[in-house]
Amino acid sequence: MNKGLAFGAGLGIGTVVMYMLDPDRGNRRRAVLRDKLAYATKKTGKGIEITARDLRNRAQGIAASIQSKFTSAEIDDAVLVDRVRSKLGRIVSHPGAIKVASEIGNVTLSGPILEAEVDNLLSCLKQIQGVNEVVNNLEVHKEAGNHPALQGGRERRGHQLEFLQENWSPAARFIASAAGASLAVYGGIRRDVLGAGLGAAGLLLLTRGITNTEFKRLAGLDDAWGNNNEDTRPNRDASSVKSMFAHGAASM
Repeated sequence: MNKGLAFGAGLGIGTVVMYMLDPDRGNRRRAVLRDKLAYATKKTGKGIEITARDLRNRAQGIAASIQSKFTSAEIDDAVLVDRVRSKLGRIVSHPGAIKVASEIGNVTLSGPILEAEVDNLLSCLKQIQGVNEVVNNLEVHKEAGNHPALQGGRERRGHQLEFLQENWSPAARFIASAAGASLAVYGGIRRDVLGAGLGAAGLLLLTRGITNTEFKRLAGLDDAWGNNNEDTRPNRDASSVKSMFAHGAASM
């Protein structure tokens, strides 16, 4: 073994032992470390359970979708209306203003809607399994104006790829973390400029998957991109980790 590496390892181990066995604060430090490990174990176990359930549900959904493509069974109109309504909340800014009816797979839409959202709405609904035709009886408005049903609301980005969304699902976070870790290891093995870049990208992706924090926030670009009016607080995962370590440091 390289002597320098052995010396560094020995020095590090000795420092940790002295830190944990300090006569004055050793007991408190060991208690804090024990609490951190217990907390991390609990969070990890819960995270694994949630991720496994999400992956299972997605697999069942994919299997059901594939099966439905090879069956000609007619979908109940009530089920179809529920499917359409679940899509509305992701596509339009005022989903409650739109009335949905279905008859033998022919979906009828009525109610007020903003002009900019019409084309995307119709395009998305036509892709729903079981929809034969979409009848457009919508009341189109260029802007909300004083229409009571179009007040408030929130702008929707429509259907987006999972990894383009602000908050990732447990399954997406698991995949991103695994890919990031693999990329970081590969970059470390290369030991060249390209490897350093790949390793840094892998660590960034791994951090994104673990903390569920947007890339621009991780890179500190939130303010530079003109998002001063947005809530730039990290999500619960990132803030909980920071608060845990801050509490530990204060206790020492």
